[in-house]
Amino acid sequence: MKIYMIRHCESEDDVLNCYGGCADFELTAHGGETARAHSEKLTDLGIQKIYASPYKRAKNVAKIFAEKIGVDVEIINDLREWNQYGVMCGVNKDLAKDIFGLLINSDEYKSYGYYKGKAFEGGEPVKSLDDRVKRAFDYIVGRGLDTVAIVTHSGVFRSAYKNILNQPEQIDDIADAGTMEIEYNNGVFTVAGLDGIKLK
Repeated sequence: MKIYMIRHCESEDDVLNCYGGCADFELTAHGGETARAHSEKLTDLGIQKIYASPYKRAKNVAKIFAEKIGVDVEIINDLREWNQYGVMCGVNKDLAKDIFGLLINSDEYKSYGYYKGKAFEGGEPVKSLDDRVKRAFDYIVGRGLDTVAIVTHSGVFRSAYKNILNQPEQIDDIADAGTMEIEYNNGVFTVAGLDGIKLK
C-alpha cells in the first residue's frame, strides 16, 4: 500500500499571525491556489481515496484534490491538528503575549511543543495525539486500498514520523502541501520519500 501524506496549504491564521492548533481557520485564496497547483502532481499517482482532517484548512484542500482526480474524501476526526496551544488557539500571537504573559513566562510553559512532550495550558496531551494518529493509520490501512492520500497537519506528521514510521530525526518544518510518501507492507510502514519537509 502507498500513502501520500500531505500538509494543508496557507490558512487565515498564517496571515493574521494567530495560533492555529484546534482553531478552525479557512484557507486563504493563496492557499487554495497552492492546493490547485499541487493537485496537478496527484493525477497520475493512482490515488483511490483521500482521507482528511475535519478542519477547514485541510478538508478544503482535500476537496480540491478530490475534484481534480475524481475520488471521494472521507473525514477522519483523529487526523485533526494537535491542540498544542491550548487556551491560545485562535488568538493573535502578539495579543497572546499580553493576555497570557504570566503563563508564557512561567517556568512550566517557557518550553512546550511536540518534541518537548508538552502542550500549553488547556492543550491536548501528546499521548492523546499519538494514540489517535495510530488509530487513524490502523483504520486507513484496514480499508484494503492500494494507494491513498491523507491531508492533515504538522502535528499529525510529527506523530506519524516518530511513532508510526519510527524515525529518529525530528521534523523541523513542513511547507504548504509538503508531502511524505509512505509504503506499508506486512504491518510495516517505511518512508519512501519526503518533499517540502525539513528535518533536524
